[in-house]
Amino acid sequence: MQPEPYILTPEEEIQVIENEIVSLKKLATWKMIQLGTKSEQSILNKLSEIDWEKEIDKDEILRRANSNKNRLKEQTKELQEERQIRIKEREALVKKCDAKYFWRLMKWNCEQRGKRFEQDPDNVNLIKTICFFLSRDQRFEYDLNKGLLIRGVSGLGKTFLFELVKNNELNPVKIVSMIEISEEIKSEGEYNLELNNEKIIYLDDVGTEEAIINYYGTKISWFKDFIEKEYQYKNSFKNLVISTNLSFQQVEEKYGFRVRSRMKEMFNVIDVKGKDRRR
Repeated sequence: MQPEPYILTPEEEIQVIENEIVSLKKLATWKMIQLGTKSEQSILNKLSEIDWEKEIDKDEILRRANSNKNRLKEQTKELQEERQIRIKEREALVKKCDAKYFWRLMKWNCEQRGKRFEQDPDNVNLIKTICFFLSRDQRFEYDLNKGLLIRGVSGLGKTFLFELVKNNELNPVKIVSMIEISEEIKSEGEYNLELNNEKIIYLDDVGTEEAIINYYGTKISWFKDFIEKEYQYKNSFKNLVISTNLSFQQVEEKYGFRVRSRMKEMFNVIDVKGKDRRR
């Protein structure tokens, strides 16, 4: 077995020895106090009488310190190598999961459900938006640091298209119904939903729920509180998607002006029109 290389610098050697002496002095001080020595000056006098460098094994102390530095150096190298591996894996995944990947995934999952994948003037912008947004394609004509606010009446396929691509390798999507949130608040008095970098959160049918829920005398306006909290603490809302059939005026009427103002700043607005696709 090869001996470890000696990598301590002269400055580090001095610091290691000083640290060891400081530790010994603290221990000696504690022992004197335990034995009844109360006077600070008496303690200092006794400490000054000791030749501390004779109390330590310099060679052993430096050997341990050098071994620790070698171990830390090796751990740092391993962490850097692991980080580079993760970076390369992420780069490969991003390259693989481009806008075309999401379009193919959308089409394939639609056909697996026994439906014909329809792409027409009414939904082509939404399909393109979803594919560019989830792939983080720089050709995305909107702001990639903002979320998506998808507006349109029921039956236009807003949520269905996200259902088709929610299970993807790059940016999986968690779809949460506002009705589901309301029911849990009525039962538990709360609903915890945190934005993170692991999943896109899709809040479905904002506006269909009760704006204020009374839970044993406590009035809870979950969506209003959620938007204001995220606005306060987030610099980016790129992992948040909302579907609604409300206009901004209706948002203000239901949740207040502050929510309307923050949503206009937080989201890219995508308006969807067309025929009812549910059949």
